[in-house]
Amino acid sequence: MSKSSSDRLFNFNNLFANRCSKGESGFLRGPGILCSIYLFLILFGIIAGVGFNLYNLIKNKNISKVKLILLTLFSLVWSIFVFYFMYSACYMCSGFRGFIIIMVLGLVMNFIMMKLFKDVILSELEMNLK
Repeated sequence: MSKSSSDRLFNFNNLFANRCSKGESGFLRGPGILCSIYLFLILFGIIAGVGFNLYNLIKNKNISKVKLILLTLFSLVWSIFVFYFMYSACYMCSGFRGFIIIMVLGLVMNFIMMKLFKDVILSELEMNLK
């Protein structure tokens, strides 16, 4: 006997179904307080990360400039994707599910970035620990 889609442990058909409560004029949509704080922190992280990498680009002579620029671009694209993904999830009142998905994808992306840019990241850490 096969399971229906509603009996499955992970029902991906309704991953980002509209979970917002209904108001007078339809659904009450948009990021709530927690999602807004999280989205603000993502924006702050984007600005701080780019600023930190630009500072290292100017001050640190031990890091390959090309690799640091590639790391900065890779991080920027990933951060913009995270912001857009989380805004979409929060807009449909599925912020927690979006957060879990981004957390899992973030682990994979950080593993890939560590493999590709290990020397740059370690050089940045060494410079900042001194």
